[in-house]
Formats: sequence, C-alpha cells, structure tokens
Amino acid sequence: MNDASTPALTRLGTFVAEAALTADDLSHDQLRAAVADCLGCILAGVGMPVSAKARAAVRAMGIGGTAAVLGTGQRTAPAQAAFLNATAGHALDFDDWEAPGNTHPTVVILPALLACTRPGTAGADLIAPYLAGFEVIARLGEALNLEHYGAGWHSTATLGTLGATAAVARLMRLDARHSAHAMALAISRATGYTCQFGSNAKPLQAGFAAQAAVECAYLAAAGAEGQLHALDHAGGFAALTGGANPQRLRDALDRLGQPLALSEHGIALKPWPNCSYTHRLMTTLLGLRDGLRPESIARIDLHLPDVHAAILPFHQPRDHGEALFSLPFACAMALVHGDLTLADTAREAWTDPQIVTLIRRTHVHPFHPRRPELNFDPEEPDRAVVTLDDGKVLTSTCTYPLGAPQNPLAADRIKAKLDANIAPRLAGLADTLLDWPAAPDLLDLIDKIADPA
Repeated sequence: MNDASTPALTRLGTFVAEAALTADDLSHDQLRAAVADCLGCILAGVGMPVSAKARAAVRAMGIGGTAAVLGTGQRTAPAQAAFLNATAGHALDFDDWEAPGNTHPTVVILPALLACTRPGTAGADLIAPYLAGFEVIARLGEALNLEHYGAGWHSTATLGTLGATAAVARLMRLDARHSAHAMALAISRATGYTCQFGSNAKPLQAGFAAQAAVECAYLAAAGAEGQLHALDHAGGFAALTGGANPQRLRDALDRLGQPLALSEHGIALKPWPNCSYTHRLMTTLLGLRDGLRPESIARIDLHLPDVHAAILPFHQPRDHGEALFSLPFACAMALVHGDLTLADTAREAWTDPQIVTLIRRTHVHPFHPRRPELNFDPEEPDRAVVTLDDGKVLTSTCTYPLGAPQNPLAADRIKAKLDANIAPRLAGLADTLLDWPAAPDLLDLIDKIADPA
C-alpha cells in the first residue's frame, strides 16, 4: 500500500528489498565505469595525509578484522574498512558525482559494499545493491532539491548515508522491514556540513557515511529498529534539513525504479581532481586557449550560480585542501596549462608565479539563478569573460561540464585516468578493474589491490 499514510521509509525498504534491479545497457556501462573509477580514486588517495591520519586512528583503537583497506595491506573490521576506503576515495575530490542528489555516490556506496563482501560474492552481485543505493540517493535528492545542499548540508554525507545503507541492506538480503529500519537508523547518522570543505573533515564525512551504512545494516539485521516515520515526520529528516515538501517526496517515491535513476540522471566522472563546480568554467576556458598568451590576460571575470560559488570560498589557496575549492586557481590552470592533474597538486601549482598572477586578476561574480532547483540550468550557463591587455574581450559559456552525463568523458580518457590513478604499483591492471562485473569472486579482485607489491 503506497498511499499518503505509508511511511516513506517503508516504501523505500520495500523497494530496496524486493525490486527487480537489473541494469539496462546504459546504466550497466555507467556503473561499470563508475566503480572502476572509484577504485582508482581510492588507490590514488591512500597516500594523502587525511588517509594516513584516518588509518593511524583506526590502528590506535586496536580494531582488528579481515576487511581490506585497499592499497595498504591493512585489514580491519568491515565498518572501519568502509570508513578508510571512502575517506581515501574522497581525499582528492576526484570521484564521481550525480544530480539531483548533488552527491558523490560511488565513494560511499562502493566502500560499504566491499567491506561487506563475502567469499563467493561475484562482481555481478554488486549491481543490484549499487542500483538500490543510487536510487535512494537520487530520489531523495529530487525530493529535497538543492535547498538541502544550499542550506549547508553535505549531501554526500546525508543522502549518501541513506543510499549506502540501502545498498548494504540489499547485499545482505535484508527483507523490506529490516531494510526500512536500517535506513531509519541511518537517519540518526546522516550528517555533514559544507562549511567543512577545504579541511580533512570533507573526505572524513564521506568515510563516516560509508561506516554508518555498514553499522546500521548490521544493527538492523540484529533486530535494532528506528522510527519508520523518521524521514517524513514533521520533526524528521526531510523537514529539518531543508527542502521539505511532502508532495514532492511522494512524487519522487512514485518514480522509484521507473526508470532506474541511474539511467534517468546518469553519473559524472571527473576529468580533474577538484570540486566539480569549477568544471563548467574550466571546460569553457579550454575553448579560449588557442593562440592565447597567459601573460596577455589583464582580467578574468567568472559568472556562476551563487549556490555553486558558496562552495568555492578560497580565492588564493594556501594548501591542497583549499585548492580543491578555489575557482580562480582552477581557471588559471585551465588557461595556462589546459589541464589540472594530480601532479599539479603534488607540486603545489597554486604557488606558481604565473598562476598567482592570474588568480590576482580574477573576479568571481555569483548570480542567483532563475530556477534554483536545477543544478545546471541550460538557460543560465556559467560564463567566462577574459579581457586582454590590448582591450580585446573573449567570452565563452558552458552549460554542462566535461564529464557530466550530457558531456561525458570518452572511454579512452576514463581508462587513462584509471591508469594514472593506479600507477605505478598496479600498472596494467586497469582492464581488470574495468571488467569487475565479470569477476567470479570479488574477494580475489580485492586481494589484488589490497596490498600491491
């Protein structure tokens, strides 16, 4: 029964446990690439300071287990493995994103699933759980809208917690009731703030989401229960975290699986390791580079929605964390080098004199969009205006950034990114990772990347 009196979590639990979740060709291709891309991001991120700090903390707590912390040789309990792998996967902000939930979905879903993988679990066995988790994230994103994110909630840590919990519940084959209670418990763990961006807390919030997903699914399996009205109650998650609209929530739940949210909305793979809200302007500036001498640039004016600009508060970054959320730095790199790579961040490219000069000449102009419910409004693209020292003005716009479903990365670029992220210790393994759905036993694949020689 799906009338207005049925709690939203009951409906979600029924869907997660009972829906026949089969990927069509489009969603299968996107899922295949997203999982491999996330594995690459995890392996690239294990060397980041925040990942090392997180591993040190888990070791200090003396938590043992057999779940793999990828790329490290460390083993720990499932919840802690999910935490560490998700933190590493988000440390570089190189992992995928989606709209309408405005989350990084795979970096919370996949580590939670890998932590709960048991002997005999095939690669294909992850498909339905992933689709369940993505569906919960995307439909709740439709319901809460960008008002949730705009209010300051880090949706990867909020909606992502619920979606990752749904994914683990499906993998563990919890029934509808237990799945609903797992998500009810997850609501009590679903928190994170965009004001933390630029610090260690940002990737740690992704780690907390994956950890909570494992813990809440296990708690529900053991019989722990929450309030099934915790999502749609007047004092519940939707009402308290912004964007509450009971009819919009019901409408979103009516669309569960019709079609699959992954097929409908797609998923974006990042071409550059920084916040995706810089990517529209980076994309459009690439088109202005031909024949352009950076030293001839007198002024750069960047126009973007205010909700995006609010996530990018750092003009001249002082460190890597701030560089991830610096629009002037990202755009200077696009103009000077036509790219932004992990090697650029490792060499602290934001300190290069040529880049610093362009940052100082950059002016950011947020505007309030006419349709704030849209993450990217085709009628209001980002706009870059570059003024040269001879008075010539170059203008360019971009609606969908490189990597978005509407402007996807080519297959060879996806593989090149994966090759770079897993090098040098796992060089040559990209094709194996991309073929993860065909793995007869995921633990064998996990073992290959758990402790690279």
